[in-house]
Amino acid sequence: MGAGLVAGDKYLSEGRLYVAKFNANGTGEWLELSMANPRIAKHAAFKFTSPADIFVNTRHAADAVGATPMDRPEWGAVNPRNGEVYFCLTNNSAANRTPTKVDAANPRAYMDLDGKKSAGNPNGHIIRFKEIDKRSTALGFAWDIFLFGAEEDSGDANLSGLTASNSFSSPDGMWFSQTTGICWIQTDDGAFTDETNCMMLAAIPGQVGDGSKITAKNKMIINGTEQTGTQETFISAALGEAKLRRFLVAPKGAEVTGITETEDGKTLFVNIQHPGEDTPALGTAGDFQLQSQWPGNQGYGPVGRPRSATLVITRDDGGVIGI
Repeated sequence: MGAGLVAGDKYLSEGRLYVAKFNANGTGEWLELSMANPRIAKHAAFKFTSPADIFVNTRHAADAVGATPMDRPEWGAVNPRNGEVYFCLTNNSAANRTPTKVDAANPRAYMDLDGKKSAGNPNGHIIRFKEIDKRSTALGFAWDIFLFGAEEDSGDANLSGLTASNSFSSPDGMWFSQTTGICWIQTDDGAFTDETNCMMLAAIPGQVGDGSKITAKNKMIINGTEQTGTQETFISAALGEAKLRRFLVAPKGAEVTGITETEDGKTLFVNIQHPGEDTPALGTAGDFQLQSQWPGNQGYGPVGRPRSATLVITRDDGGVIGI
């Protein structure tokens, strides 16, 4: 315990903190959060008196310098083949994302009219960027949107042209295979679960700039009034089922989160978290009306209350997974 604290302490004792600004033309810049920046020193929402104030109240400092507020960033991952950085933007609500509150990096504001009737950016998207000259010290980057989550029948909101074989919502976990280069996407969803459970998908990543500029057509009902708007953005080419495919679907109430593989790429380890999440708590009404009994109902261990577990996945022929 003590040795771990000593080893970890050095990472916060020096260095510089930056936030990203995504420009509408597909470029971006890293903005340093420092007391030397007059925009931080004069910020109206919070009085910064030291670097410690910046590190603790980072979102206020980011707002002060003009960083781009994103739709709930979750996991990030680096494509080992080209060094490009991907981030899952899981979703956002109508409290923060409406047709008049969009930008090129977060361009959608719409209503999911069936099922749970969510509004804002309920299905999320994945953004990616590459540093100038592939330098980790670069203060600028190029970016585009790799993939938009959506139900396949969601009309203008389905900007990536998803089908019944690869529609998804709320990307959360992400990881690249060192063996195959596959981009594995895991979901933690609340908007699409009226039709399917959380899932994991396999994608062929491509590279920043391999698509084109598109226009998101947004429409929402806000306090009984229809609000519309458009937003141009950069998106990778529609992946189609040849480059994006649903790989597995989790039990009810579960999130798929965490993945790794053996060095030869022939075995995947995938975490299934909190299956049966909507089961009432013990001691409350309906506490034995289990939403799921996984993994016991699959023949692993005694059947009873659901438990988190790790899947071990191999091919029937023993080959590399995804090839």
